[in-house]
Amino acid sequence: MKRIVKTIVVIAIMGIMLTGAYLLGTTQADIVTVEKVVEVVPDGYIDSTSEDFYNNFVDMRSVINFETNGNGLQLYCNDGSGYYWER
Repeated sequence: MKRIVKTIVVIAIMGIMLTGAYLLGTTQADIVTVEKVVEVVPDGYIDSTSEDFYNNFVDMRSVINFETNGNGLQLYCNDGSGYYWER
């Protein structure tokens, strides 16, 4: 008899804990509000839409082929241009 009562009490306590955890989680989600949106720019970020990017960097999204040899790297772009990097 004591074992049955102990099992029922343990099941009731676990049910209360699960219900409390669920309610705490749902109320926490409702309480969180965003007052002000702040854009965070990571260190080393390069804006690929700026004029500075197009003047100083190769847009690797436009590279369609490449060749390597012992001295460097040749990149071929989709607009017909190419770049050679010598090490």
